[in-house]
Parts: sequence; structure tokens; C-alpha cells
Amino acid sequence: MSIFDVSAKTLFIAANAQARGMRNLALRALNAGLEAYVAKKYDEAIVALKRAASLDPKSPTANNAYDYLGRTYTRLGDNAAAIRTYRESLRLDPNQPAIQLALGNVYFMEERLEAAVAAYEQAVRLNPDALNRYSLGQGYLALGRYDEAERQFEEVRRLTPREPEADTALGRTYAKQGRGEDAARAFQRAIDLQRDYWTAHAELGYALVDNGDIERARDIADQLQDNDAALAAGLNQYIHEKAPARMVASYTDDRFTPFFASKGPGTRLTDLSPKLAQPDSEHLFAMSFRFDKPMDRASVQAVDNWSITRATGANPAFVYNFGNPVPASEITLPAKPAMVLYNETDRTATVLFALRQNALGNGTIDPSHIVFGFRGQDVLGIAMDGAADEYSGFSGFA
Repeated sequence: MSIFDVSAKTLFIAANAQARGMRNLALRALNAGLEAYVAKKYDEAIVALKRAASLDPKSPTANNAYDYLGRTYTRLGDNAAAIRTYRESLRLDPNQPAIQLALGNVYFMEERLEAAVAAYEQAVRLNPDALNRYSLGQGYLALGRYDEAERQFEEVRRLTPREPEADTALGRTYAKQGRGEDAARAFQRAIDLQRDYWTAHAELGYALVDNGDIERARDIADQLQDNDAALAAGLNQYIHEKAPARMVASYTDDRFTPFFASKGPGTRLTDLSPKLAQPDSEHLFAMSFRFDKPMDRASVQAVDNWSITRATGANPAFVYNFGNPVPASEITLPAKPAMVLYNETDRTATVLFALRQNALGNGTIDPSHIVFGFRGQDVLGIAMDGAADEYSGFSGFA
């Protein structure tokens, strides 16, 4: 045996021993880093994890160290450092789908959506499992690439047929495309898979609002209130913003002569105001109406958006003068207000209108069956709810 062979063997054994020692040191550093991470001692975790990665750089130990080092930086809000960490790990070992996913998630948080999708695509290429495909679908969805998002979520649904997340994601994708009915069906499928998956309930509520089914959405918000108050609050806010405005209360205004809408047929004008005692006299009255959401001031104060009419209908109880012949003494109503004032603080419109005495001074009126109607819009440009855009003293709001 040559002396060179002996020396080579000795060096090989020594190198192996040294490598094992480095691996052991790296493992101990990794364990110390993980313990510090779990204890939320992030500064200590960074030192230990960096040491673990440097001691055995091309090994599973280094991969784990880089993984938790990136998580540590993310916990500290240092996304730039997390990105550098994950990219260095991938430089040393590109075949890490979990690191590609983690890198994509940080990019997504930074709203660097194209970079996030590129990382997610690599993760799916390396491991096309449900989680990676779901993340890629979310990236496509955020970029507005709806067809590609839908394909990913359909595949996730195939891979996880008993889980609700894929159907929920599909519902969001449909909703983004304005496919309201498809969205509602997808959210309902998610709920059928897991009845207490409250996220899907909330998403169904949003879809119902977009579909115009406000009452069902309100029912879902009520159900959520007992199970997830935060989701309920978000849905209620969306309902408030998107639901058509409603007139919900009537008031008198001390600044003006009140109009007593509770008085019935045959009410003399002089009973409403002594200032109408003289023939052909005229006086200004006021009715104030409160809306359930902020209104567009110009729309409310535009008199052409208002109407003042006698009540009609098939049921005599709801008809002007209870459906009886109108006496000759009955005055003519103004078709429009003289003026409308809007108070943004309390969302109240004060409708001012003039009543004119007849030539004989014996004018009568049926205040309870005069209908005040409003056809304007709220601050978001949404038209009034047709079920609450009129008021009469007899019927209330309708």
C-alpha cells in the first residue's frame, strides 16, 4: 500500500468526522433557534438560525433554518429580510416548494402580486398539491386573472372534495366577475360541506346583497351575530352601504308649521292653521322624514324628486277620503314641495309645501291619506327602496 493511499484514507476519515461535527453543531443551533422562535425571543432565534444555516449550508438542516429565519423576519415585520432569506435558501436548493410558497406569501403581503404568482407557480410545478394550487389561485384572483383562478380552485375542489375552502374561493371568483347566482351557489356548497364555516355564510351574505336579496342577507347577518361578531359587523356594514335607502321616521319641525298627517277626512284647513281663515289665503307647512343612511344632498333637495298626491288603491281603507266621493270643498294639493331642506347630521329631509284656501274659505282636506313620495338617491347613487319611499299618515311608510 502506498503512503499516499494511507494519507488519502486518513484525510477522508478526518473530513467525514469534521462534516459530522459540523452537522451536529448545525442541528444544535437549529434546535436552539426553534426554541427561541417558539418562545418569541426573535433576536435570539435569528442568531441561532443564521448559525445553523452557515454551519451546514446545503442540507435539510439549512433548509429548515432558512424557513424559520424567514418566518422570524415576517413576525418582526421585516418582509425585505424575509424575502432575502427565502431567495438565498432557493439559491442553495431550488427544489423547495414550501419555500417558494413562503416567498410567494411575503410578496403577496407586500402587494407584489406578479412576483407572488411567479413564486406560487414554481411551488405548484414542484408540488401540485391543494395548498399550493389554492395559493396560486388566490394570486390569479388578486391579479384579475379569473379564468386561471377558477381552474386552480376547481382542481383544489377535486383534490379536497370534503373541504369548504375551494367552493368559497370559487364563489369569490364568480362574484368578482359579476356572476352573482353562481357565487351564491358556490358559497352554499361550502356551507353544506361545513355548517359552521362562518366565512362562507358571510360571503353568501355579500353575494345576496349584490343579487338584490337584502332581506336574506340581513337574516345571515343576524345568524352571524351569535357566532362571529366581526363577520356580522362587516356584512352589516356592506348591507348598509349597498342596500337601497329607506324612509324610516317622520317628524315635526319647530321652525315651521307642522302638518298633522294623523287627521282624517273632512279636516278643515282652518284646523291646520288659523292663517288659512281668509279665502284664497296660503300658508307653508312642513313634514320631516328621516332616512336610514346618508343621502345625496342635491338629490334630496331637488323638488322634482318629490311628489305629493292623494292615496289610491284597491282597498278603500287606504284610499283618499276612504274611497268616498270627494266633497266640493276639497282643496287641490300641490304636486311638488315648495322647498326641501336636508340635514346631513341626522339624515332628515324637511319638506315644505303650501296649502291654499279655496275661494269660499271652507276648504277641507284628508291629511291622513296624502302621500309624500321620494324618488332620489343616497350618497353612493343608489336609488330608494321601493318598499319605503312613500309616507302617509294612515299607512305609514310603504
